[in-house]
Amino acid sequence: MGIKLQTLKVPRSHSDDLGMNSPAARPAGILTRLGVRRSLNGLALQLCALALSFILVALLVVTSSRAAFNAQTENSPNQVSAGAIDLTDNDAGTAMFANVTGLVPGATPVDRCIDVTYTGTVDPGAVLLYATSAPTGGLAPYLNLTVDIGADTTDAFRSCTNFSSTATLYTGTLAGFATAHSSYGAGLNTWDPVANPETRTFRFRVSVQDDQAAEGQTSTFGFTWETRTS
Repeated sequence: MGIKLQTLKVPRSHSDDLGMNSPAARPAGILTRLGVRRSLNGLALQLCALALSFILVALLVVTSSRAAFNAQTENSPNQVSAGAIDLTDNDAGTAMFANVTGLVPGATPVDRCIDVTYTGTVDPGAVLLYATSAPTGGLAPYLNLTVDIGADTTDAFRSCTNFSSTATLYTGTLAGFATAHSSYGAGLNTWDPVANPETRTFRFRVSVQDDQAAEGQTSTFGFTWETRTS
């Protein structure tokens, strides 16, 4: 009859486990490694804190430096205005030769005067005179026209009582004037204003030619004065 031998296991008490986990029960090598690890972790944290502090200080220094360097200059307020030119006359919207009828060859010419005034804030170019449009009717080729210019007078519109010519600007026919001076580009140079205001008086003189073709004919026409900046 065989005999079985069993190893007798003696259970460890809880106090034995506590004793092994206590620092006194640990081997010296383990304690050394734990101490080194804790020292390295602490050093890493200190280095991180130091680096963070350096970055914050650098940011503060840069921000302070940017705020310290500043310069400005300005030019204001500015205001610019455009010059103005203007021409006016004293016709009050009525024609110089209104309802002029019964012209016959050899009769006294019909004179009409008009004042033209420049007003403006700049020195313009010359005032040019041209036909507002081509004359209508059949009398234009047979209607003699003379245009004179003179100093400003005190006469009312149409009246030439005190007019004194300083220059004759045109002599010919109405049709010839409209052909030669049909636009601003082809305008007749009258005078170049230098003051504001400045006025000139124009005298227009018309008479009918001794030509049978003029009998019973009429004509409608107009004149324009214009100036522009140089």
